[in-house]
Amino acid sequence: MTLLRDIRTDFSLENGTLLGAMLSLIIAISMFIVLPYTVALYASGGLEQIAIGNAGAMEYGMWDTVSDLMKYAVPLILLSIPVGFYRSGSYAKIPFRILFTFYLGAWIWIASQGGIFTVEMGSVADGISSMTLNLDVRYIVFIVMIICLAMMFLAFAEFGGSREKYLKALEKKKDTMSKRKVRRVSGNR
Repeated sequence: MTLLRDIRTDFSLENGTLLGAMLSLIIAISMFIVLPYTVALYASGGLEQIAIGNAGAMEYGMWDTVSDLMKYAVPLILLSIPVGFYRSGSYAKIPFRILFTFYLGAWIWIASQGGIFTVEMGSVADGISSMTLNLDVRYIVFIVMIICLAMMFLAFAEFGGSREKYLKALEKKKDTMSKRKVRRVSGNR
């Protein structure tokens, strides 16, 4: 029954850190919303300077892809909150870390379009009615997805390496709370 009690204690909202949750949220928003938007903004400026006949359609397609990436990143951003809220060494962090890395792999697959990027250029020059550019990076995407799979197992390694430190911090917090309670009850504030 000790394991069940430890798990319940670890999932308690009292044992999380709001600062960690906010920091994790800010980092996730920066990585999955601000960064793609900024890259697309700079790429859009570069497309305006290229003298390709169908640059407007390419720019529209790029913004459509970026908005899809940001839309699919919302679960990652939401999952980053409990990942940052619960401390390393807590049972509560493990399922959220696993879900985060699993969805990160799926997001990378979606972002890379399965590893094959296709760009339709339309009419490029006189005599060329349309041009399609395919970039095959499937092997790179597979390697990144294997890294995401390994990160799932890293959640267990992080737990094992930080559990003792987490329990000491938890015990120290309980001692501090009990001392405050005793002072409050005795009237010495």
